Amino acid sequence: MSTSTRWNDTEHASSKCNVYDPTQYVFLPMAYTVVLCIGLPGNAIAMVVFLRNDKIKKAIRIYLINLTIADILFNLTLPLWIDYYFSGGNWKLLNGSVLSDILCRVAGATYYLATYSAITFMMLISVNRHYTIQMSKSRMPLNTRQGALATCLITWAVWICCAVPSLVEHQTHRTNLSVTKCFEHFSGSQGYSYAMIIYVFVSFSVVLASYISIMKSLSSPLSRSRCVHLRLAKAMVLGMLLVFTICIAPYHLTVVAWVANRTSSVGCKPLSTLDVMHRINSALLSLNSCIDPVIYCFSVKRFRTDLLKIWRKILRWVPLHETVHEVQESHIKSSSFTSS
Repeated sequence: MSTSTRWNDTEHASSKCNVYDPTQYVFLPMAYTVVLCIGLPGNAIAMVVFLRNDKIKKAIRIYLINLTIADILFNLTLPLWIDYYFSGGNWKLLNGSVLSDILCRVAGATYYLATYSAITFMMLISVNRHYTIQMSKSRMPLNTRQGALATCLITWAVWICCAVPSLVEHQTHRTNLSVTKCFEHFSGSQGYSYAMIIYVFVSFSVVLASYISIMKSLSSPLSRSRCVHLRLAKAMVLGMLLVFTICIAPYHLTVVAWVANRTSSVGCKPLSTLDVMHRINSALLSLNSCIDPVIYCFSVKRFRTDLLKIWRKILRWVPLHETVHEVQESHIKSSSFTSS
């Protein structure tokens, strides 16, 4: 039996029943809601801090800005998926219209574009920190402003090309229960899943090697004069390493088995452990966009200082209004006391 036939059989069988999945229809959208409420404002503030200087000269700042853009793109897709999963896996947005399927395609393609672009930028940031610490700045094109700009443009171009098939193909289908599914075609997805696992493994290996290199540099006697710079680099790469370990790796370790299970299972089956693990890992994957702004606070030079300056500018009128109000109240009380 071909993969497409198996999918048609699975879709036909599953459309006759409705197995309730609390991890998908309660836990996952709740996790996405938390990530949206924290990640979107956090990354928006980080973007303001990074763009505070008119001229962005350093390569590391270019990579950080692009990582922040990827995180913001990811967060912007979450309201669509929150509505989808809270609706019981029913794509109701612009239901019945051509725009409904187009919106589904854009949401799914942007989700994966943002995810894998962010993984690439984390890898590039780690490489940048490694070569900066090793004093190879002049020999490494990735560490120059022009090189960083070109690398980021190529990264976006590559992942946009990878997302094009998702935009071209029809991504919604209607079940016998009058439920519209979005981005839940699994036939042909195994090869894509294997490719993504290999890419994530390579990216993780690069980040790990960069961290080990920086740790060796910290133990060198020559590093004392650059101790603060080394520690910031170590904190940044360690943060990227933790994101890979906590958020990215668990999802990719189970995704192939989960896709294989979805394409090969026929009939109404109770919720499997693999399904539960996949939903939890999807929630962990989304945490990436929340953690990145926290990493910036502890690893980017002057980030917290610039952040405090921005907050002071935003909030500087609040104490002034309170003072005026208090002065007015004091004036009324004194006038009343005098008249009495």
